[in-house]
Formats: sequence, C-alpha cells, structure tokens
Amino acid sequence: MGFPVVHFEINSSGAPKLMRFYADAFGWNIQPEGPDYAHVATEGVCPGSGDPGINGGIGTADPGDDFVTFYVQVPDVDEALANVVALGGTVEMPATEAGRVALAIFRDPAGNRIGLVRAAPLAPGGQ
Repeated sequence: MGFPVVHFEINSSGAPKLMRFYADAFGWNIQPEGPDYAHVATEGVCPGSGDPGINGGIGTADPGDDFVTFYVQVPDVDEALANVVALGGTVEMPATEAGRVALAIFRDPAGNRIGLVRAAPLAPGGQ
C-alpha cells in the first residue's frame, strides 16, 4: 500500500493574487488564517465526482522563492526521512512535532520540496 498525498501548499510573494486566482479558476474556498496564510478547501467543487479532493494552503514566500509543496502521509516521519536520504534526497526541515502531527520537508534529487506528515489518530470521543 502506498502513502497518500494529503495536503498541498502554494507559496508565493504574490500570495493574495494567487488566492483570488485559485478561488476564481477552480471555485476553491479560500479562508485567511492570518496575514501570510490561507486555508484552501477543494472538496465539493466538482459536483458528482464523489472525490472530496485534497485541502491545502496558500502562503507568502520571499520574492523569487515561489514554490509548491505537497505532503505525503507516512506512519513514521523519521523513518521516511532516513529512506529519503538513503535514496539521494536531502532534509530541508527535520521532523517537527506540531500538536497532533509531525511534519518534515525534504528535497528530492531534483531539488523539489516535498513534505511528510504523520497525523496522530484522535482518541475516543474526538479528544
């Protein structure tokens, strides 16, 4: 079984313009979460597809440093990073705990930024 892509981020020095662009182009629901980032909800924009889509975000990047990142869900971020390095990738951001998730960023052998995420399951009762 493979590991699913579960999140994406589009980062640009022109983030507000991209927020409007993607909302208009695809009907994505863009909700600002501060001055430099907005949550993107893609589900439900393709009637009848039965596919909820992948949610993500659009954020601000330094001028000239625009990039897109997708996040792969893995059971163990440190183990996945070790495998990435063994295959020729490099660690951009080591595993970092952020609440109920662990995140990391690596660069593949071509230099693309890819994210890893491990989400902790909710305890019984959603706690």
